[in-house]
Amino acid sequence: MTPATEQLIDSLFRPWQKELCPGVQVLIRQNGRDIYEKCFGFANLEHRIPITPSTVFHVASISKQFTVLSALLLWKDGLLDPDQDIRDFAGDLISFSEPVSIRQIMNNVSGLRDQWELLFMRGIKINDSIAMEDVNTSLKLQTHLNFPPQSAYLYSNMGFHLLAVIAERLTGMTLPEFAAKRIFEPLGMTHTMIRSSCSQIIPNLAYSYQDEGNGSYYYNPLNYSLYGPTSVNTCARDLRLMLDEYIHPQKIDSGIIELMKKPAVLSDGSEAEYCGGLMTHQLHGLTVYEHGGADAAYRGHVLCIPEKELEIIMLSNSTSLLMSKLAKQAACLVLELPPCEEPEIPSEGLTEPRAGLFLSSRPDDPQFAEILERDGSFFMKREYGETKLIRTEHGGWQVGTLEEILFFQEGQLQYRLPSRIITMTEAAAPAPGTLIPGVYREPETSMEFSVEETAHGCTVSMLRYGTAPVFSNGKGETAFSFGPDFTMYMRQEGDRIILDGYRVKNLAAVRQ
Repeated sequence: MTPATEQLIDSLFRPWQKELCPGVQVLIRQNGRDIYEKCFGFANLEHRIPITPSTVFHVASISKQFTVLSALLLWKDGLLDPDQDIRDFAGDLISFSEPVSIRQIMNNVSGLRDQWELLFMRGIKINDSIAMEDVNTSLKLQTHLNFPPQSAYLYSNMGFHLLAVIAERLTGMTLPEFAAKRIFEPLGMTHTMIRSSCSQIIPNLAYSYQDEGNGSYYYNPLNYSLYGPTSVNTCARDLRLMLDEYIHPQKIDSGIIELMKKPAVLSDGSEAEYCGGLMTHQLHGLTVYEHGGADAAYRGHVLCIPEKELEIIMLSNSTSLLMSKLAKQAACLVLELPPCEEPEIPSEGLTEPRAGLFLSSRPDDPQFAEILERDGSFFMKREYGETKLIRTEHGGWQVGTLEEILFFQEGQLQYRLPSRIITMTEAAAPAPGTLIPGVYREPETSMEFSVEETAHGCTVSMLRYGTAPVFSNGKGETAFSFGPDFTMYMRQEGDRIILDGYRVKNLAAVRQ
């Protein structure tokens, strides 16, 4: 790597080169040797402990490749077949009628509803000490899928929870024990473990800090006791040992690696972007295998381009920057490729910012954005505070120091995130009669809520969450929100309200 390229890569991490801030652990490897390894920022702000190569991070969904690998090791042991129905191993947890295979859940084409929204609908909050049995209960309650298996791709954490359950039933060991014995120890991943309990002490662990772009950082705890879709704790030096196997399998059976890198083919013949615990796409004609992770304020990304023998690992304890974007930018710099394309910048019909509440429209997932005005300045309300909007040269308004830009237009808002743009319209109270007041119950989650008419529209009330107003986006879609983790569209159909979330679809709540 030339000094000029090194400086350009350094510049990607400029927000973490301040005096005291969270940061990132970076390792870039090519042709079997490390060509860039640096750490920026602090693992613990309270005690000013810097991030080092031995700092350990919770890597969230990067964990999924290890859960898939565990299942495929059992395939090579002769204990399962990827095309077997999951009922052969966990029939007591299955209440829906469609057959679903192990391959389908590891490819995210099963139709299984995602565990997180199902838990929230049951009144379980993200910062509760959620246990594996809580997810088992949510799985058992499902009597329908989001869609027929293999007909569509939709990310589902529930499938990887189920893989963990199956592995434990076949081996008599917990997944953390099995992965340590069959994966981490053989690969030499001495700083890697799967956390099985929120009370577990993890040496050298970085703390998790939310960055809302307003100059302050907020401790964002991770309290649940779950694994399968998440909870591997590791460092970049250990993860490179796994990425090495995707290029030149040495310690893992090549048949397993081949299956993990094979994308799903949908029933209409099209190819999905998900493989087995890995995602795939093309970057300037090169095949990329990658996966990101996001839990609490932990963010991470691993990227591998076998054709160029390139591996990139980025692990952060902050939400400041989008890891997947940084990884692709670094890949382009190392390989001397053109820069990655950015989301298009709206340029027509731009207006001055205005205070108000904005709601996304389908097919985007349900999201609200609240803009506040105070003394002539505008702010975006965030989970942990308020962030000032700053005018940009192209007519947009940046959300503090974040890579988020708002473009105000007549009647709508274009919300540009680092990887996509969400179109949002001004939210207002729904028209009278849009929803029928009453108490509703959704049987697949045991969710109970009440709808009440008020002088200003209507509200939804739930135990543990309280009361939230219902808003319409002017396109016949209404939604409520109990915070960024739990926001759903709702529509009235007779005596039922149909609920749609991010990764759960078409759940029917019946008026009691």
